[in-house]
Amino acid sequence: MAVHNCTAQVAAGILSGVARSSGTELHTVAGNVLVVAERNSQSPPEALRAAITCALRKVLQ
Repeated sequence: MAVHNCTAQVAAGILSGVARSSGTELHTVAGNVLVVAERNSQSPPEALRAAITCALRKVLQ
């Protein structure tokens, strides 16, 4: 939310969309995002990274 200046509602929608499109449970997606945010040195798995990028493009257009 801080990096892309979006609301909690938009962020939740992005996480839900990523979970659906990647076939990953929502709590796993959210956990990966938190790990990356906390460590800022590790990327989420490729499938989640691609789904997050796609979701962000849709929101930021």
